[in-house]
Amino acid sequence: MKIIFLLGLMCACLAGCGHTPTEKTVITPDSIENLNQSRIKVPVPARDGVAARTKALAGFEGRGWVFDPLYATAVNTDGRDLAVCGFARQQGTKNSVYFAYYSGELIVSDDKAPFGVSVENEFLAMICSHS
Repeated sequence: MKIIFLLGLMCACLAGCGHTPTEKTVITPDSIENLNQSRIKVPVPARDGVAARTKALAGFEGRGWVFDPLYATAVNTDGRDLAVCGFARQQGTKNSVYFAYYSGELIVSDDKAPFGVSVENEFLAMICSHS
C-alpha cells in the first residue's frame, strides 16, 4: 500500500513540475532537490559517531549490541546532508539491524517488510548508498 501511495505521490509531483510556478520558489541547502544528488562516502565526525551510537542504543531493544565500523555519506566533501550509517548485531541472538542517524533522527531497517521493501528501507538505501 505504501508503494502505491509513493508512486502516486511521485506522479503527482512530476505532473506538478511541468507547469510554470506563479510564485518564486525558495531553494535552501536542505531542500528536497539535494536528495537527488549522488552521495559520497565521507569521514564520520567524532561527535556524529557518538550521537549515532547513543541514539541507536536508545532505540534498540535489549542489551549487548555490537556495532560494525560506522560510515558516513553526504552530498559533498564538506559533509552537507550528512548521514551516519551502520550495522549492529545483538550478542547471543540472531538480531541484527541496519540503521542511519540522519538529521537528528534514527532510521532503522524494517526486516519485516515483504522482500525488504518499505519506506524505511528505501530511504536507508538512498541516504546510505555512495558512489
